[in-house]
Amino acid sequence: MSNQTYGERLILVREAIDKLLQGSQSWRFGDRQYTRADLSTLERMERHYAKMAAREEAVASGRGGRNRVRYIGW
Repeated sequence: MSNQTYGERLILVREAIDKLLQGSQSWRFGDRQYTRADLSTLERMERHYAKMAAREEAVASGRGGRNRVRYIGW
């Protein structure tokens, strides 16, 4: 699972949320099993992966990154 991008992980988390909301009692995401009670955990993961996927996309398109120039006065 570590070879996946955040965008790919986001898709999987959203799929798991959809399955739980459609009535499934549990869903396997990677090597972990989530139940309906874990919906808040999946929603928290969704927010995190959405933020990280946006950063990935920004960096890939040349809009993002952390290149900053700092001028230090002597």
